[in-house]
Amino acid sequence: HVDVVLRVHRSSRDQGGEKQGRANGEGRPWAMNLWAPQTNNYAPNAAGKAWWFHPDDRELYGIRCTHQPSPWINDYGNFLINSEIGPMWEQYPDKASSFHSVSYRPYQYDVQLDAHCDGLGNCLTINLTGTEHGAILKITFPPYDKDATGWDQTRRVWLMVGDNSTDAIDVNADAGTITGWTQANNGGVPKSHEPAPGASAADDDADDDQCESTMTVKKSVGYSGNDVYRFQVNDTDPDGAAKVCLQQCCADERCKAWTIDLPSGGGDRFNCSGAFPCCWIKSVAEDNGARGSHVSGYKKGFGPQTLVTHFHHYFHLETTPKASKAGIKQKVSDHLFDSGILGYLEFAPEVSEVTVRIATSFISPDMAKVALARELPANKSFEQVAMDSKKRWNEVLSTIDVTLPSDDSGDDLEIDLSAKEGVHVSTKRSQASEYAEARKKTLYSSMYRASLFPRSLAEIDGDGHVVHYSAYDEQGRTFPGEIAADSGFWDAYRTVYQLGALIHPEQYAKMIQGWMNAYREQGWLPGWPSPGERGAMAATMQDCVVADAIVRDMVPGLDLNEAYKAIAKDAFTVQPPGAKKGREGLDEYLKYGYLAADGKASDQVAASLNFMLCDYSISLAAAKLGRDDDAKALAQRAANWRKLFDRTATGGSHGVPGFFRPKLMNGTFESSFDVYAWGGLNHEYTEAAPYQYRFYVPHDPEGLAEAYGGGDVMCKALEEMMTTAPTYHLGSWGLHHEQVEMVEFCFGQYEHNNQPVHHVLYMFKGAGCPAQGQKWLRYAQDNLYNERVGYSGDEDNGEMSS
Repeated sequence: HVDVVLRVHRSSRDQGGEKQGRANGEGRPWAMNLWAPQTNNYAPNAAGKAWWFHPDDRELYGIRCTHQPSPWINDYGNFLINSEIGPMWEQYPDKASSFHSVSYRPYQYDVQLDAHCDGLGNCLTINLTGTEHGAILKITFPPYDKDATGWDQTRRVWLMVGDNSTDAIDVNADAGTITGWTQANNGGVPKSHEPAPGASAADDDADDDQCESTMTVKKSVGYSGNDVYRFQVNDTDPDGAAKVCLQQCCADERCKAWTIDLPSGGGDRFNCSGAFPCCWIKSVAEDNGARGSHVSGYKKGFGPQTLVTHFHHYFHLETTPKASKAGIKQKVSDHLFDSGILGYLEFAPEVSEVTVRIATSFISPDMAKVALARELPANKSFEQVAMDSKKRWNEVLSTIDVTLPSDDSGDDLEIDLSAKEGVHVSTKRSQASEYAEARKKTLYSSMYRASLFPRSLAEIDGDGHVVHYSAYDEQGRTFPGEIAADSGFWDAYRTVYQLGALIHPEQYAKMIQGWMNAYREQGWLPGWPSPGERGAMAATMQDCVVADAIVRDMVPGLDLNEAYKAIAKDAFTVQPPGAKKGREGLDEYLKYGYLAADGKASDQVAASLNFMLCDYSISLAAAKLGRDDDAKALAQRAANWRKLFDRTATGGSHGVPGFFRPKLMNGTFESSFDVYAWGGLNHEYTEAAPYQYRFYVPHDPEGLAEAYGGGDVMCKALEEMMTTAPTYHLGSWGLHHEQVEMVEFCFGQYEHNNQPVHHVLYMFKGAGCPAQGQKWLRYAQDNLYNERVGYSGDEDNGEMSS
């Protein structure tokens, strides 16, 4: 099975329709580390630094140890390994090489570096295979040519980390080792402050005397940086901003940092200003010129220079043979590594092959050595480790076995898309064997991708106990048991965990226990952990996953009552001001039955519908555990989707009416409404338009059919969604790649390239027309999952594959 996998699956990347390949990386299923080629460094800004691989790139900058679940979330704990011949180049692009003869397999990556060849076609080649916590590389050099006196034939292996101020490297030629750590991250790691020089307890006491929390918190859904409180303030009044900073900072002991965003100018003012000098005010111009509403700064005595990050990714690298020389280069720079440190080992020109073994740990340097000894002992060859990896992947993929047909039976699928440029589409399945072979390749390629996330960050100590570093603990301490990471529940809840429970129940159980450990360590279930809470996306879709685990009751040792307590907290406990945990706007939701368009929350329609789905899921768990009052209350809340459904709303002068609309606190719908406006007219919908959310009641399709006026009406509306023109308007969300992908790769208003519609094809059954849904399911399977298209959009954390 593993040999039919397309490891470099392509997916749409940006507004230009460019294809961004997902390198995925070498490693075992659900491994802590993946190892992927970094093929470009053309990223002058922070957001672009996540796009470090493309299958059409022709330069290799190194093999990247990566934990990146999605470019939108970016990486953590990453560093580069590479090999070279010749002089030591300290800057890019000189350190890069063109490459070819690449082999991407789930269990092995092979690459030839063109810049390091002799005149006979012998080139430096790297073969890599990964384990759960490490990797082994076999590096083969061209034969030494003693007559090529002008060619520096020094062999070199190097490892580079990205920040000379926070990361560290040590090298030892005699031992053949490179060791150290990186603190590379993009959020989701614990940080704390230590008092700045000159601060005194009296300063804090004076602040506390003036504590008075009166301002309204407003947090933007999707924000994924450090914890920030957002307030409505007069951006021309720094004294007022400082006062707000003082009030809220005193009110919450965890709050140490703040910012004020001004509409223009920007600049930093780290001198205390105004009548309330407890805060330093940092002004940042907003990109779109809108008036700022963000306040921030630092509580006196807690300056930025005292911030301590409790996160390290330790590595231990060993070579065979040992090195003849070792060294360290400081401030090696390119766009991706602004001030890197490079540690290298050199070998004599006569050395023809070097084996590199490396293992890592988030706990300690010693744990990295323990992992190395366990997974990559010196007496195990590269070929043996690669075969172990191949065996493990085959075990995972063999949970589904496909028998190909022996004849050419099978009907073609005819679909009339006359509304889309008059095209009549036929999915040819008359050649059954050929068709089945292609579907088999797609199946196992998707299974491979679906078996990478969520990753396990658990480690095994010297006594054989499973332990983990906690990104949820304020001090980053070590705890017993499993831990999971890199799963955006807004995406993954729809498919990843259902597939896992079905075909990988043992791993599914480990991940559920891992999320429960995260709950124990931070007091809330995480919503977008990478490695810890990132606070991105709307609602608390992790509730659906844990509720499902309770109802299934198939996780050995799971405390069902504790698991219920975790999801009930999201449903009933109003989130602390500025927190990334819990539901934003829950107090409003409880008051009105929905998030009001003129309230303090964002993405009101989308988040409301997600809250209701979560409430329905939790109600099932409550019923299973005999918590009848909770079950009844939550089921009633889950039915409030009717408050947002407007049976009369249309897309203009045509089409079946019936859409979910933003509603105000007074119970009336917003007067302006455009079914094609992405994001809505005022940020009421997440990553889609009202059209994509019109069937967003997966927990009550029969009820929705009734609200439409009958199943036949809803069937007509569903069919209309599949066949209408793929129109979009630039609403409050602006132009993103999702709109372009829908038009280019999908059909009608069915935006399969993004998650909000992934339940829609199953709604046909609830409406009473399952045959229509089956037709479109087959069409989507054949045309949106194949070797030509790859993925029609973002393959986030295995969701699209699952």
